[in-house]
Amino acid sequence: MMVSMLIFGSANTIIQSLQNQAEGDKNYFTHPYFQTAIMFTGEFSVFLAYGVKKWKLARDVAKNPDQANMLLSPGTQQASEKKLKMNPNPLLLAIPAAFDCTASTLMFIALTMVPPSVYQMMRGFINVVTPFMTIFFLKKKQYAHHWLGVISIVLGVAGVGVVALFEDSDSDSDSGGSIGLGIILILVAQFFAGGLFVVEEYLLGDYYLDPLKVVGLEGMFGLSYCLVMLPIMQAVRCDGDKLCQFGYVENSSYAFYQMADNGIIILLSFGIMLSIAAYNVSGITTTKVASAAQRATIDTSRTLTVWLVSLALGLEKDFYWQSIFGFIFLVFGTLVYNEVVVLPFCGLD
Repeated sequence: MMVSMLIFGSANTIIQSLQNQAEGDKNYFTHPYFQTAIMFTGEFSVFLAYGVKKWKLARDVAKNPDQANMLLSPGTQQASEKKLKMNPNPLLLAIPAAFDCTASTLMFIALTMVPPSVYQMMRGFINVVTPFMTIFFLKKKQYAHHWLGVISIVLGVAGVGVVALFEDSDSDSDSGGSIGLGIILILVAQFFAGGLFVVEEYLLGDYYLDPLKVVGLEGMFGLSYCLVMLPIMQAVRCDGDKLCQFGYVENSSYAFYQMADNGIIILLSFGIMLSIAAYNVSGITTTKVASAAQRATIDTSRTLTVWLVSLALGLEKDFYWQSIFGFIFLVFGTLVYNEVVVLPFCGLD
């Protein structure tokens, strides 16, 4: 499952980038708000897996009513033993879904402006934001090795960002400045992504929830937000080049037109939905069986995988070798923070 998490997590970023560069009606498919709706549709589809799981459980219980408790998942059995609450108000999940919707939308916009590798590495800033939020809101303590990891990640993110900005300023293209705006959007998005983790733990920490149900509900609420926002965005005219899409904040009707013009865009949309659904299911299973150290290793491998595949597919116009130093700091910081690398001196162990 950890390999699946790596594959589908990397695939999701790559497919999004490929869709941004796909052409329909002789224009690139740059519809970040619409892509957010596609992503939440994928998460919502996880409800199918949840439905199959519930149906199978009901069928097995009907056949063996005396073994009903034994047929429950290990997590449900432990929750029953610990007397954890298991049926919270579903509307509680609308709050983290709002954070997820905002973060995802900002990152989709940014992905139209920056190379996939820069996008993936800048997302490492989440490991800086979350510790501060957990201290302030959840009153959790961070130790010396955590702060060393945070400092290393900050240096890595700064290094990658500076290299990208210098390369953008030296470029002959007419997109100067867009990489800088994209980096800002990614960094801002990490505050909402960090808020998502903190809100989920704060509101749902005393509950046991079926992970498939959680993903499905957040997908449902996120898609609901998009279905409300997209018609409004379609009605608001916008003439900017970087944050506007074909004359409007989001031109969803033109997105459908481009899909009809180029079926590859439709296939890539299904690829986004499939990869995000598979990534979430894999992540749920990995969280149950893997340590934080193993998950950190997956995240690091995902960044490297996205970088290499992007170069191979031509999604990266140039190889910025200077970014390697920023990547090294990001990797080191992530591994130290998650205690994969233990430094036995100066109280860092």
